[in-house]
Formats: sequence, structure tokens, C-alpha cells
Amino acid sequence: MRLLHRINLDVPAGVEHQFRSLIGHARIQQAFEHDVVYGSALHPALAPHILPFVDSARSFKRYGALRLPRRPAVLRQWALTRQIKRMNADVILSWSGFAREAVAVAARRSGTPLIYREGGGCWFEHSQPAADRFIGEIRGAICNTRASMRMLQLKWGYDGPARVCLGGIRPDVWAAAHDTDFARDAASATDNSRRVRIGVAARLASEKGGCLAIHTLEKLRAAGIDAEMHIAGDGPDRAALEALAESLGVAARIRFLGMVSDMPTFYRTIDVLLHPALQEPLGNVTIEAQAFGVPVVATAVDGMAETIATGETGLLVTADRPYAHYQRFGGARSVMQSTQVYDPQADALRPATFAHPKDLAEAIATVIHDATGYARMARAAAIRARKLFAFDRHVQSFIDAITDFA
Repeated sequence: MRLLHRINLDVPAGVEHQFRSLIGHARIQQAFEHDVVYGSALHPALAPHILPFVDSARSFKRYGALRLPRRPAVLRQWALTRQIKRMNADVILSWSGFAREAVAVAARRSGTPLIYREGGGCWFEHSQPAADRFIGEIRGAICNTRASMRMLQLKWGYDGPARVCLGGIRPDVWAAAHDTDFARDAASATDNSRRVRIGVAARLASEKGGCLAIHTLEKLRAAGIDAEMHIAGDGPDRAALEALAESLGVAARIRFLGMVSDMPTFYRTIDVLLHPALQEPLGNVTIEAQAFGVPVVATAVDGMAETIATGETGLLVTADRPYAHYQRFGGARSVMQSTQVYDPQADALRPATFAHPKDLAEAIATVIHDATGYARMARAAAIRARKLFAFDRHVQSFIDAITDFA
């Protein structure tokens, strides 16, 4: 079976890293043949992990050396349909690009079954007619969490076949985690004479809650906890976050690391991972950190209730502050921020909110306050993450879903 993957690869973020890990897996290579159609560009950090495992990789926004304009839309729709027919694809697999008009049109005109892989795309705002047309072409939906599946169903009215293929820990990170003793040095992490290191790993964009993390550090220090913060990631909000750290007097205790290629070393050197995102379908960094025996403090929203066992592998903090107050903490409206998020307790949608830094700080203090409790949580995090988010299990469930939907 030949799969044509329609995915944007211009930024090496969560979905893109999941894709590049999946495409190179031996079972995926044995099960399917692969072509890739991307948007504007193939990022150089992703290319070496993708190109050796696909028969072709092309942009549908180009015809030879000519870049096709966005309007009229029929030009790119024609180009994508032409590429699908030339590649003799048996299935189009659209990665997190919900309501893609060009994909829906190309699937219909080429007569190729369309499978949608949901990992965040349906959180964004789209026109309902475009969503309806896209849904009308979907043969099945593969969702990386139950939250993703419910978002697709509740927000957009999808009632077709859907399957949860819970996300997996990338093989390179998985191997490093298995080489790490998850009986972490609890005495070191909870020693009052030692500075606690809090890790944040995210794109520096407003919906990830970076400003809340910096305020949380300020609250911890005000409470007398000697803490520092290492932030892995880059993005449009970096300058604003650096300025916020200066204004709160914590700049000397924060290291902005930029893009980090060696994430295993990052996880090994932190005591707690803080993930105060306002929305999060899965949160790859939360499952990776736990595999290294790092407890996680995160917002209780979307897929976080599936990746973190609160009270056992970390703590989930209620997001009970109205989004209208987010600017008071340095947050800015982001085009990536959904107006609605999934409430796992109510199994319903609700308006986007955020967790107060004071509550996040109290959760971190609870996690680190005694050595025995920390050691128990670190061990439970490693055991659960390595069992529940094994990449081989993710791959097999993915293969099964493609085979069934096709």
C-alpha cells in the first residue's frame, strides 16, 4: 500500500518530530510505501530523518521552478491532485491539517481515500463549510489522544470512524531513557541547600504559557524556594519573555537555551518539568520527561489528563482564570490559540482559560517538598511512561488503523 503524507514540514515541532520518527521505523517501512507532499519548505533539521525513507518529497505549492500563488486556490488544488495521481497513492494521510480545502478537493477528484491524523489541527478556527467539506471526504480519523478525538467530534461534528493511537516516545529519546536510572537522586532534588532546577520545553509562543512559567519562578522565589529555570525552545515570544524575566527580577535565574537537539541531557538535568500550556492535545515533552523519571506539573486541559496521572506521576493544576486576564501576566493573543479547549472531567468543550502562577508554584513545592514522595513520584512516572507510551505500541496501532480505514 502506498501512502501519500500531506504534512507541513517547515518547522520542527511536535507533530513533525512524531512524523519523522514514525516514517523511519522499520515496521512502517515494511508495511507501506511512502511519498510526502509538504507546504512551503522541508526544514533542514527534519530532512535527514525523512528523505531516506520516502520515494519522493515535493511541495504542492510549486510547479517545477514556479511558485504557485495562494489565489486562485484552484492552482494549488490542481497541483496537489496532479501529484497524487502521478504517485499512484492508495491513501492520502493528512497530518493535523484540518479543513484543508486542497486536500479535500484532491481526494475527491483523484478518487483516493483520505485518512486524517488529528494531533492539534481541529483546535484552530476554521469556517464550518470548509470543515464540513473536509469531514465529508474523511474515511477515518487517527487521533493521538482521546482529547483529540473528542475535540474533532464535539467542535466540528465528526461522527465517522475514529481511533485513538496514543502518541509514543520518539525512539532516540526512548533509548536514552532506558539507559537512565529512574531511581533519581531524590535527596538531591529535595535538598534545601541545593537549587531546584525547573525545566520548560516548548515553542515560545503565547499558547504554551511561557509567561506563566516565568511568573511561577518568581512566586517560588518569593516563597523562599531556591529555584532556577532552564527553558528549551524558541519562538516569536522569546524577546518578550526575556524582558518579562528582567522586569520580575528573575532573569539571573533563567537560562534561555534556544532549540535543544540533545533533549535526553536536558531531561536528565532537571528536577521538575513545568508545562503551563493553555491548550495541549498530547504534549510530547510531558511523556518524554516522565520516561526519565521527571515529575511533571501541567495545566489540567485537553490531553494532559491522559499523559499525567495526577498525584502519581506529577500534578495537574486547574485552569480557572479567564483568558481575558492573560495579558496581565504577559500573555498575548496568538493565532495558534483556540477559543475553546477540551475539559476531560466534563467531557465537554469550554472557553480557553489558564492556571494562575501561584497555583503552579504551589504544585511544584508539593512535588519537591519531601525526598520519599519525590522518589516515589519519579519512579512511577518512569514506569508508567515507558509502558504506556512505548513507540513500538504506537507504531502497531497506527498500522492497524491505516489498514482498517483504507
